[in-house]
Amino acid sequence: MNPATFRLLKSDVHDLTREFAQAFHTLEASPTERELNPSRMKHLQEKAAAQQLITFHWAKARLNDRWLRVNGQHSSQMLVDLTEGFPEGLKVHLDEYEVSDPQGLALLFRQFDDRKSGRSPADVAGAYQNIVPELHEVPRPIGKLAIDGVSWYRSKIEKAPTPRGADQQYTLFHEFALHDFIKWMGHVFSMKTPEMKPQSVVAAMYATFSAHEAEARKFWESVSRGGSEYGENDAATVLDEWLKRIKTKEEQEEKAPTPAQIYQGCIYAYNAYRKGQPLKAIRYDFKTYPEPIGMAA
Repeated sequence: MNPATFRLLKSDVHDLTREFAQAFHTLEASPTERELNPSRMKHLQEKAAAQQLITFHWAKARLNDRWLRVNGQHSSQMLVDLTEGFPEGLKVHLDEYEVSDPQGLALLFRQFDDRKSGRSPADVAGAYQNIVPELHEVPRPIGKLAIDGVSWYRSKIEKAPTPRGADQQYTLFHEFALHDFIKWMGHVFSMKTPEMKPQSVVAAMYATFSAHEAEARKFWESVSRGGSEYGENDAATVLDEWLKRIKTKEEQEEKAPTPAQIYQGCIYAYNAYRKGQPLKAIRYDFKTYPEPIGMAA
């Protein structure tokens, strides 16, 4: 059996018009096309409304004597459905292929938006971080972690409106007031501190940093070092051991405190530190989220 193949016949750029979109959309669909996804359609409609569309990459393939649409189903459907506000000044990059057989169609389908080439949340976070020169020295995974924690805090604790869409939250890199916190995260997580990386822990770090930066720095840097070597009831020591036990439970797929409870436990330990009180255990059964002790303490 000969291997399945595809080859490019032609590649052109066309002006995007309603007529061109309609003609492409009415092509016979390849049997390899995905089912129409309402969520993806809505996403494209919102991008069109926000004037965020860019050049489309469409493709068709000739199988024997038939032309089949192989890439561009959702975008062409969205365009022909527009009753007003059809985008102006855009282009379509149209590739024309020839495939050996239906297996060639499937092989060609796999080349568009393949899973390893998709923009991951980490890629998007890195893009926003790297256009802020002040944050270039912060490792990308830590920058993303900082923004994830801030977003969790604003959504869950402040109940404040947050940027719509998971990727949109990374526009927070451009909030100047967050830069000192993000850079501090780069310092704290330069140590081996995997137990401190859940979003709710980072959210608690942000809450305490906002309440009293100097004391938050002291406390969390102590936590990152495992707490006090000689104080088993030291708040930082007790918190670090508690977070390590949680991580072990999660790795062993055992029941662990919820993110909300982890946040509460972190603030409880921080407040004990601020009061100079020894701890025997972490409490996280509050009916409302405790407030971190601020500057007046």
